[in-house]
Amino acid sequence: MKKLFYIGALSTLLLAACGEEAAPKEKDTTQSVQAEAEKSKTLTVGDTAEFKDAKFTLKAVSTTDARNEFDETKPNQVIKIEYELENLAKDELSYGMDLTVYDGAGNKMESYALDNSMGAVASGKKVQGVQHFGIMEGGKIEIHYAPIISFDDAAVFEVEVK
Repeated sequence: MKKLFYIGALSTLLLAACGEEAAPKEKDTTQSVQAEAEKSKTLTVGDTAEFKDAKFTLKAVSTTDARNEFDETKPNQVIKIEYELENLAKDELSYGMDLTVYDGAGNKMESYALDNSMGAVASGKKVQGVQHFGIMEGGKIEIHYAPIISFDDAAVFEVEVK
């Protein structure tokens, strides 16, 4: 009888130990899902996306009547994107080729040749940048930013263009 009691008690302890190991894994999974949800959050004007080597803030998006007389694409609209970029890396951070824009129909748009910022910013410093894009379809556009030399997923900003 004692033998049966010890076997039952040992079984209960083993099951309890297995249950304790499973609980943290569930918690880790939940935290991982929450982290992914935060990472994939869609941003808008005024929001900041932070990366390992950079902090990017979308300051403003506006349309402009300015046109490049030599441009042959003839977009329906030209937008001006104003941003602040802070270098968090130890080395200089290049900028000016790190934005991708999709118009209201989901088409990838090309940079438009106006007064666009391009260069490098020193470690620990900030730059106020400007980039222009030709837009074929207005509506809600997406602006994707990721540092030029990075394996990070891009931050996605959604902006209504009228």
